[in-house]
Amino acid sequence: MKIKSFILLVIAAFALNSCNVDKCDMLCFSGPLSLNFELLDEATGENLFTNGTFDAADIEVLDLDDNNSSVQYTFDAENNRNIIRLGPFGWGTNIVNYTLKIGDVEIFQLILDAEQKTEDCCTFVQVNTLEIKNTEFEQNSETGVYEVLVVL
Repeated sequence: MKIKSFILLVIAAFALNSCNVDKCDMLCFSGPLSLNFELLDEATGENLFTNGTFDAADIEVLDLDDNNSSVQYTFDAENNRNIIRLGPFGWGTNIVNYTLKIGDVEIFQLILDAEQKTEDCCTFVQVNTLEIKNTEFEQNSETGVYEVLVVL
């Protein structure tokens, strides 16, 4: 009889313990934010690197709040995508004021205020302000890429 009671007690303890699920027992971490830009001819919609108008070697990104110091970027030419990637933002770098130039031509100015937040056990980057000045643009809803329209 004591063995049956002990076994029943152990089973009850396991059953009650499994009901104690912590809502933070899931992985939800967005990581830092990167922004992707595609430079398109306003008239034709063609990518200006793909059609040879611009050369990736002429890209320059400057930090306007830090004496126009150079900013690291990535140029993704894989599969002829020709995308300029800026970031990461939100972890350490929270407020930026950049200008993107191709040669001597300023294409756009990026103003971004982003911060790391934690809510409901999840860590993510919240964008407080995002402005792309001196150009027309659209964000592609499928890819998230900012399609910047350049007047030639």
